Amino acid sequence: MKEERESMEFDVLIVGGGPAGLAAAIRLKQLANEKGTELAVCLIEKAAEIGAHILSGAVMDPRALTELIP
Repeated sequence: MKEERESMEFDVLIVGGGPAGLAAAIRLKQLANEKGTELAVCLIEKAAEIGAHILSGAVMDPRALTELIP
């Protein structure tokens, strides 16, 4: 007997909740909103919290985030 599995459909799947994955998800949603279209974006992270695998002590230039989210 085949077991039923729950499923969800997305237009885009991003693997990894670090800065690059989050930036990609945010920008894709921004572009879709600018064009007036719906875009289902799913971001998955293997850690318990978003960005938990980022190396501590890393220095990041905030310019890119400021451009993405003014």
